[in-house]
Amino acid sequence: MGPFEDLFGKKKKFVARWKSAAADFHDDAPGHSDIGAKSPPPGLVAGNLLTVFKQAYSLRLQDGRQAIHVETLLSSLGAMAGFGCQIAVREGLVKTGVVPLERAFVVVRTTHGSKYFMGDLLNQPLLEAPVSVWAFIAGALKQVGAPEPDLKEIVRHVMSTLGGPNFGRLSVAREHQPHEQPLQSLTKQWAAAYKLVQAQLGNPLFTGWYFAHAAQMLIIEAKDVIDPTLAARIVMESAIAMAKVDPQSIGVEV
Repeated sequence: MGPFEDLFGKKKKFVARWKSAAADFHDDAPGHSDIGAKSPPPGLVAGNLLTVFKQAYSLRLQDGRQAIHVETLLSSLGAMAGFGCQIAVREGLVKTGVVPLERAFVVVRTTHGSKYFMGDLLNQPLLEAPVSVWAFIAGALKQVGAPEPDLKEIVRHVMSTLGGPNFGRLSVAREHQPHEQPLQSLTKQWAAAYKLVQAQLGNPLFTGWYFAHAAQMLIIEAKDVIDPTLAARIVMESAIAMAKVDPQSIGVEV
């Protein structure tokens, strides 16, 4: 078997694996993980995550009211969704023996010593599978009747910053920049957020999707506060960048 046949064969297996996972992802019935634990309805997990993140990013105004900077919340949920896809591969596929670590990712190292994780197996839950982070965000836009941002342009922007000082920094206008950049959110919120998913017996394969579902809910809910297309761009730029982050660089043991 030649290298192209081998690559094509692996690609087909990756697609089949994530199609199977997507088939289990229903709001009206629990899924089942490869390690045998029953999972609650994904919409319930996502709703709980959104509630917790709203509390985490809530600001008290001088008149006593609560306010949320929606761009920061969108960016943070996007960061969790993207990195959650990498964790889904690690926890749901590598640690269960479905695929060895060396085949799970394409590892890119920069001249400055940074390391980033990529590859078909990661792109499936992030962008390409029947259920994916992008599918959730595009679904929100369809529901509110808003146009999609240019996904290819978003990917190009993220890749152009890889290894540089602007990696993860959103390309949106200054007035729509989050109060903390995606990498800051990931470093600050990931450990507690993932513990919440685990406490709800969330399916490891669904990790990124739970946060994407929460972001979908927020885009629909906040459609009169922020342009949904802009909201989608914030989520996707954050998600695509943070999906590639080296877990060790943010203190996550894998």
